[in-house]
Amino acid sequence: MKSILVSLLVFFTFQASAQIIKPGQWQGIVHYSGAQVPFTIEIGYPFGEVPEIIFVNGTERRVVQNATIEGDSIFIPLDPFDVEIRAKYSAMNLTGLYIKYYRDQRIPFTAAYGKPRMTKRSVRPTAPIEDRWKITFSPESSDISKGVGLFKQRGNVVTGTIMTQVSDYRYFEGILDGDSMKLTCFDGAHAFAFYGKKSESGWQGQMIYGDGYSEEWNAVYDENAQLTDPFEMVQVETGSQKPYYDLLGAGQGKDAIDPTKYEGKVLIIQLFGTWCPNSHDQTKYLVNWYNKNKDRAVAILGSSFEANYSQEYGLERLGQYREMNDIPYDLVLGGRLSKTGAAMPFAFIQRIEAFPTLVILDKQGYVRHVHSYFNGPATGEYYQAFDRRFNEIIESLLSE
Repeated sequence: MKSILVSLLVFFTFQASAQIIKPGQWQGIVHYSGAQVPFTIEIGYPFGEVPEIIFVNGTERRVVQNATIEGDSIFIPLDPFDVEIRAKYSAMNLTGLYIKYYRDQRIPFTAAYGKPRMTKRSVRPTAPIEDRWKITFSPESSDISKGVGLFKQRGNVVTGTIMTQVSDYRYFEGILDGDSMKLTCFDGAHAFAFYGKKSESGWQGQMIYGDGYSEEWNAVYDENAQLTDPFEMVQVETGSQKPYYDLLGAGQGKDAIDPTKYEGKVLIIQLFGTWCPNSHDQTKYLVNWYNKNKDRAVAILGSSFEANYSQEYGLERLGQYREMNDIPYDLVLGGRLSKTGAAMPFAFIQRIEAFPTLVILDKQGYVRHVHSYFNGPATGEYYQAFDRRFNEIIESLLSE
């Protein structure tokens, strides 16, 4: 009996000491030099002493189950982006760094137990932001660009995304505070903030992308706001263009790709980066699609373009990326991160618009379609439209 009581005492003492970071909701903050980006973290212990960390953005829950604790520090890998949070901890506070190894950036990070993502401070009625908005970025500069905001509002809580022709900004969440809007997104690779105020014509404000990197924006309500269809941005004449395979795999060497293995197959080429959340969204789609269609005359070839580039680093990242995503198709190292460099294997493209980009070849090896940016799962109906159009194209090419 005594030994049983001792064992139970040891067990409960271990459990209590293991859960040294308080479980529950936390507010995390990335501290840029001129702005803060708050977001929601949930911490729990479903598997024992190792904390499970969940980053919450609207309907997205990014789960990290491989955090480690050493002494008074916690290390939270943000796979597959070569990013990590390293912080000193107490029961109710974290203080440390948000580290982007692929960019060699270290940004201050803190977290506090029990605090909400954001707090409404104004007593004024909330200005509405529901539905679809036409957004203009850098409206007073030569770098003007367009976006479409897709927002849902419940009281003062707002979720949604922003679509652009360099892909969507994924899952935003925040609040309306009187005449102010405060939305943020933390997906591991990026900490974004979309801050604005109500104006006479709509909204205006600032989009914060990183430390010292932001731009102005304005928006007007437009239920018909649209971007150019990503399947229509690049036109190619049927039977006129084939890729230069030696350039597609240039990061590994001239003979990294054997094009004969794709003869007689519809080939989908993905130009992507392991550092890119939109690429990761598309990769998950392609892995699922390929596993359902791999017994047909189809193939996928991913060519990655990496930041902080060296061949050794790039090949290591590709190996990790393949393992983390359980990728069953071919991957090669294209080279250094460059939209111009990624276009070099295709004589008819001077520069790709975004990572990821898809280039689809027919069974004779000719380029038939280019998909220039990706509307991911955060875009809802647009993601579903991509799925339908992509499958229609593949079915058409398979029937030729």
